[in-house]
Amino acid sequence: MASPPPGAGGVQSPSRVLVGLTDAQRRAVQVDDAPLCVLAGAGSGKTTVLTRRVARRSLDGTLRAEHALVVTFTRKAAGELRDRLARLGVPGGVRAGTFHAVALAQLRTYWADRGTRPLALVDDPTRLVRAVLGPGDAGPGELAAVVAEVHWAQVRMLRPEELTTAALATGRGAPPGMTHGDVAEVFARYLGEKKRRGVLDLDDLITSAAAVLEHDPVAAAAQRWRTRHLFVDEFQDVNPAQWRLLRAWLGDGRDLFVVGDPRQAIYSWNGADPSLLDRLPSLLPGTTVVRLDDNHRSTPQVVSAATAVLGADAAQASRPDGPRPVVEGFDDDDAEAVALSRWLRRAHRPGRRWSHLAVLARTNARLEPVARALARAGIPYRHANDAAAAARQRRALADLRRMQVGRSLRSALAEVVVEVAARAPEGAPGVGGPPPTLLRLADEHAAEYPDGTVGDFLEWLAAGADEELGLDRADGVELSTFHRAKGLEWPAVGVVGLEDGMVPIAYATTPDAVAEERRLLYVALTRAEDDLWCSWAATRRSGDRTWRTQASPLLSAVEEAVALAGPTPSADAREMVARVAALRTRLPDVG
Repeated sequence: MASPPPGAGGVQSPSRVLVGLTDAQRRAVQVDDAPLCVLAGAGSGKTTVLTRRVARRSLDGTLRAEHALVVTFTRKAAGELRDRLARLGVPGGVRAGTFHAVALAQLRTYWADRGTRPLALVDDPTRLVRAVLGPGDAGPGELAAVVAEVHWAQVRMLRPEELTTAALATGRGAPPGMTHGDVAEVFARYLGEKKRRGVLDLDDLITSAAAVLEHDPVAAAAQRWRTRHLFVDEFQDVNPAQWRLLRAWLGDGRDLFVVGDPRQAIYSWNGADPSLLDRLPSLLPGTTVVRLDDNHRSTPQVVSAATAVLGADAAQASRPDGPRPVVEGFDDDDAEAVALSRWLRRAHRPGRRWSHLAVLARTNARLEPVARALARAGIPYRHANDAAAAARQRRALADLRRMQVGRSLRSALAEVVVEVAARAPEGAPGVGGPPPTLLRLADEHAAEYPDGTVGDFLEWLAAGADEELGLDRADGVELSTFHRAKGLEWPAVGVVGLEDGMVPIAYATTPDAVAEERRLLYVALTRAEDDLWCSWAATRRSGDRTWRTQASPLLSAVEEAVALAGPTPSADAREMVARVAALRTRLPDVG
């Protein structure tokens, strides 16, 4: 019988997964060394390599799918990975999920095996922190800052008495109007309140799952029997608590594959420890390191501009030449936004949807003048926060619809909370709670019907309440912060608000913090495939306040790289680049 064609879902030859790979990618997929660490630059095809490696090992028999676990930072990434594996003909069984989802599943199994009543899960730490602080002690901004500090302390596995020393050692500032000692006191009360109520928050899932394996040999043996092949995506974003859990999962095993990019380490403010990626060979002696440096996403002009920010040599770009990036300064933010609108219209050429264009800024406040200008110009747009919320709503509803209709609604929601948890917006904890509208509707339904089931709730939504969820997303230019844009890409990207005090951000006062700000701008610039616009404004306004600014000190390197870039290709050449880019989007499994 003939083998099924690619994408038909049948088992394929292991050699099929090597088709279209570069030499470096092929080595990362084929080498049998373990542990294996792949350092993959922006646009180098890290997701392709991760997926193809799982597929190769599954198809050649060196990996059993039911014993493989791929850990990601978002549920979307886990879903995309499963889809890619299916297209490569990999038999089902490979588990893929976020740290929190996998940890929750492990704890649920542990509690069920021992007949222990599951601990309740706190979906939103803000509620508990507010209860600890008391009414009127903090406004929304201060409250969010305190929640962020509590999250940072927990993922760093600090005790309250250690918080001040650790914060000072890392140059971390305290929330407005508070000292580190104040934060430590709130943290201690928060831990006590959780214990008094007998609840866990999302950070506790990680440390609790690790503690079970560290202190229960039977549970550890069962978990390690089930998980024999461990893969970790975005390893530069792993925090100390997650590393503790990874070590507990691994035990004495060696079958570990991690992929990450030190140049895209932008979450140390949120508790991540990017040094783990650099230190992995010493933490796990015998680790082999493979590098993927070529950028297959962006044009050479974009790659040169982005790497100049880091003071590094430009990575090799496999794409043909593209338009020269634009770097411009303006008298004020309104002039910047109007010029950007004109550029977006030019970039919105035939064959491109508005959603193929994005505008990125360091903070949401810098996007407000842009939104006003786009509205006046009649250009549709959408905020990434709104789009992300809508996506969480869809995923949560999909999760509920997969559950048994007779299951208790409150029990089901705890699982949904973790399943849809992903990185939160900047300034908030590292994982988001459940979709707020869905949670509110579910709480209201459960309060009215204490014995309500998943089926009851879904019927209620179908009767018209689902209109409140705001799931429809029209085509539009994406407006997003740098942090939210990580992992995404667009044919044309505008990067605005590049002023001193914003990029780098004013509170980045230590060398490590400034270095992270450089990496953050690098991430923003490398979201562009073909067209890149960079701008700043000499005058900024917010309400009745007006102030003067200067260009970001990081822009000079970008301007120098742009000046050295080759001439902008002709219209015919640009058309050819556009056609090649369009063809690339139609190819399967392009990372």
